Amino acid sequence: MKFIKLLVLSVLFISISVSKLSATTFYISALGDDKNLGTDIKTPWKTINRLNKQVFKPGDNVLFRRNDTFFGEIIIKNSGLKNQAITFSAYGKGSDPIIKGSQSLSNFKNYTSSIWKTKTDLIAKSIYHNNLLKTLARYPNTGFAIMQGGVGDSITFIDSSLKQHPNYWVNSNLRFRTWDWEIRNSLVKKFTDYKVTIADSSTNTLGKGWGYYFDNKFEELDTLGEWFYNGKEKMLYYYGGKNFTGKNAEAVVLDCGIRIEKRISYVSISNLNIEKFDVFGIRLEGNNNHISINNNRIKDINNTGLSINEISKNCNISNNQISEVNGRGIFALEPEWLLISNNYIHNIGLRMGYGISGVNGMIGIAIANNEVWKTAESHIANHNIIRDNRVENCGYVGIRMDGAYNLMEKNQVKNVLLKLSDGAAIYSWAKYKLSTQKGQIKNNFYTHDSQIKNNIVSDVRGSNYGTPNDKKEPDANGIYVDNGIYNFLVEGNTVSNISANGIHVNSDAYDNTVNNNLVYNCRNALAVAEWITPNSTLNNRFTKNTVFLNNEKQRGVLLVNFKVPNTMNMATFDQNKYYSFSSDTLMQDIYNIEGSSEEPVRVIKSYTLKDWSATYGYEKNGNFNNLNSLKVDFYPQLLINTSDKPKTFTYLKQVVFDLNRNKINSLTVDPFKSTIIFKSKR
Repeated sequence: MKFIKLLVLSVLFISISVSKLSATTFYISALGDDKNLGTDIKTPWKTINRLNKQVFKPGDNVLFRRNDTFFGEIIIKNSGLKNQAITFSAYGKGSDPIIKGSQSLSNFKNYTSSIWKTKTDLIAKSIYHNNLLKTLARYPNTGFAIMQGGVGDSITFIDSSLKQHPNYWVNSNLRFRTWDWEIRNSLVKKFTDYKVTIADSSTNTLGKGWGYYFDNKFEELDTLGEWFYNGKEKMLYYYGGKNFTGKNAEAVVLDCGIRIEKRISYVSISNLNIEKFDVFGIRLEGNNNHISINNNRIKDINNTGLSINEISKNCNISNNQISEVNGRGIFALEPEWLLISNNYIHNIGLRMGYGISGVNGMIGIAIANNEVWKTAESHIANHNIIRDNRVENCGYVGIRMDGAYNLMEKNQVKNVLLKLSDGAAIYSWAKYKLSTQKGQIKNNFYTHDSQIKNNIVSDVRGSNYGTPNDKKEPDANGIYVDNGIYNFLVEGNTVSNISANGIHVNSDAYDNTVNNNLVYNCRNALAVAEWITPNSTLNNRFTKNTVFLNNEKQRGVLLVNFKVPNTMNMATFDQNKYYSFSSDTLMQDIYNIEGSSEEPVRVIKSYTLKDWSATYGYEKNGNFNNLNSLKVDFYPQLLINTSDKPKTFTYLKQVVFDLNRNKINSLTVDPFKSTIIFKSKR
């Protein structure tokens, strides 16, 4: 029996060894030939078309030569095994190879004095000139026109400034704002008497104050850098000016850089530059397991840089750079055990109307669920980690995390909500139902039991341009726990320079804990609101947070309730420390009471910490420090350590005080933590 066991183990070892030895490395070079075997560095393949015809085995490597550029869509149809992934990477010295979905344009002929044209059989989906994305012919040439009114539905609006002949705008695109948090696209179906009717219904009634523009209209090709593609003629028109030569002009003609088919597992993609595709840079079609995407650069994508379709498991997305994407940087739908770490995501969703139509566009990183009602048996995103990423310059949300048992930590998010509002640098959302019993949750299996820890969030302003609220302060938040979320821990984060709320818990969220965060220079540091269901925003706990208010208009806590005539019971507050550089007024309550007419009367009350505690019983162990006496000679500064090691700040030639007004010569800040100091103005 012992001999048989040894024999079986020997055979198994030999099988594994032979399998590893039989793995093949394939080489692809711009100087290669598709007639080659491709298995030697001296006899490489030449094209992605040849690669896509090959059947790969576990352990095989596919290597693209550095400094080379390859046109095409890579389709991965074969799986590897544990410890024998199929690898797509690079060889040689120099810059990482480029996988691109654009073709160079040439043979331009003059159409008018400033417009040039050229034949192209493949549909032009975007145009780049000198590596800059160009604009589809549009009206107005910049910004938005503004709707003057509507007819009470979601497909028609009126603008008396549109004096073109009937049907002029038919079959052009309309790109338009419908909510503070989205912009949509639709085809124009009818235009007459200043009325525009679109094909796809908006999610909101169209009417006065909403911004829009038309594009994909040849007659509007009138500005330098605009273009139009006539599919019937297979002709591209480009407004290049009188001195345009056609050099460095490219048309995006392909949809996806690398596509991993459904149920494919154990694949590694690294050291590739993927650029200029219309829909995806990299796409996992779904039910993919153990996919590693590491150290790639993805840029110039219209829709989504890296897309992971539903129920993919144990995938690793690390050390990538994703930029110049119109829709989303990374988007994962209901993944399990996904790690997104050490990626640099920037310049996402900065071109209004391009990329994603509707909600969930212009986002840096998103882990989301299918937006349907969930039961206890439903699948949702779970056990995912978003860690150590840097997200900057996004049109809407920096990082979104839905689902359960997820962790978001040590990320840096700044300069987001540059184009939209009513969002946050860090955001979570839930879809839920309420029972007929007052304040009782009936169906709430969407987003819960997750942690947002030790993140650095700064500089969130928001934009209401193109909305009826254009003149109002945008609703832009640092960390936003939205409707129906429960059992979230928001801890150890630094939130600074926010135009609305530093940390906001929204209506019907309950049993969440906001602990030991530092909130600096926000209109409202900590906020809770109830406006959907009476008495359903419950048991949210705010403890041990440090709040610094820079001016007299800022508030430490804002409580809002439009469903019951008080703000009690939505949250508790204790052991928080408040510092103000100007005023003793720290807290504000806003709620409605019944008035003499049908309209409620809105009550707004402000409190000092002492009065607020006496009125509601909050902050029995809280603390307030008025630092107004330092204002003449000192200014506050937020010190942040974004490294994984303690960082010491030294002040030998300047007078510096800490928060407790102790003079200091040096100060050590722990990893991903922060503190506030006061520097002398002299």
